[in-house]
Amino acid sequence: MAQFVTAQQVIDNAFTNTKTDTNLIKTTQIEQTQLNHIKPILTEDLYDLIVTENNASSLSAVNQTIFDTYIVPAMYWFTKYDVLLDATVKSNSKGVTRAFGDFASNADNSDLSFVMQQALEKGVRIMENMTDYIVDNNTDYPTYDSDKNPLNDTTIRNGIIL
Repeated sequence: MAQFVTAQQVIDNAFTNTKTDTNLIKTTQIEQTQLNHIKPILTEDLYDLIVTENNASSLSAVNQTIFDTYIVPAMYWFTKYDVLLDATVKSNSKGVTRAFGDFASNADNSDLSFVMQQALEKGVRIMENMTDYIVDNNTDYPTYDSDKNPLNDTTIRNGIIL
């Protein structure tokens, strides 16, 4: 599966420190972010169509619009949300430890939670706007199934889908 974004794009667009190590954002994490956050909202058929077109580097004009305007920017924020915990807490041969730079002090758990929540909310807001756009232009997106989009019948509060 072709990734919708790269680690460097996520860092450039969602991280404060653009010198963040790209190795903190694994390819598998980006793929899981696509599957966990983007696919349910696009719904399966539209997601599969966009993946197929993206893999072939031939997105249709209407799909290119939602890809560039909504999907890619949401991926930046959802990926940040998904990787922040692993970037902060490391698992290694000594167990689980906090990451610590030479000239930095660690944020506490409430700071980390706040930053993660902000990233998640930004991604969700972008996808809510995309959903409105697709509904307003529904003839352009016949494979979209609004009944299966979780944003249409659920609330996300503190990262929990209700």
